[in-house]
Amino acid sequence: MNLIKADHDRRLEIPGVPGLVRRPVDIDQSRTGFTALRTLRIYQFDTDSVINGHAEEDEVFIVVIAGSVELTMSSDNWPDSQRMFTLEAPGNSPNAACAAYLPPHAAYQLIPRSEADIAYARATPVDGRPPKVFTPQFRTIAAGVTALVDESTYAERLRLRLVQIDAQQNAVALSLINESEAQCEALVHVRTMPAERSATITKTDAAPTLLDSWDTVAVAPGDRPTLRIDIGSLALAFIVMAA
Repeated sequence: MNLIKADHDRRLEIPGVPGLVRRPVDIDQSRTGFTALRTLRIYQFDTDSVINGHAEEDEVFIVVIAGSVELTMSSDNWPDSQRMFTLEAPGNSPNAACAAYLPPHAAYQLIPRSEADIAYARATPVDGRPPKVFTPQFRTIAAGVTALVDESTYAERLRLRLVQIDAQQNAVALSLINESEAQCEALVHVRTMPAERSATITKTDAAPTLLDSWDTVAVAPGDRPTLRIDIGSLALAFIVMAA
């Protein structure tokens, strides 16, 4: 496993967006050594910024981790091109979508309606599927553990899981990657409260790695680590995989 810290001082220019844009998480294959999972980037967008982007040769998951956005996607022969979707962080509104899939060569426009943390994960497929939005499922998978999104069938290479962990009454230990996913490359991004020293991640026969909020761990194929959240803490685990 490879621990990758966020850089909250990272700023960059995006064409058409005034000022510099925050991108605390900027992970590519040069940092992971992966061959299938190309990138994970998490931006912090200001309200009413207008972000125009393109999937290029990749399939892309766009995930709202905090805040809300309006998203318009355009793709050849897709009947909902130019339709506006509202995406919100899971829990903000029970029926609102929280993630979207873009196929290769699709374009999008994203407008935050509040300050928003937006994750983009990319892999290069052979073929693409039509664009799609995903709503949370809120499925209890263990005491204190709720799967908000668990999407493993729609994209060709990418898989997505968003898990909420409530350890306020008891510590929680969670296996992050299922047996069927053992050969996937994975990135695990965590948000915790308290922000420091409330989580660890461990793989078999290795010492635990202490995690702070905004940390990301690159998990190689064959590793199936356990995330542990200390009693009195809350956490959100965002797992993206590709094979």
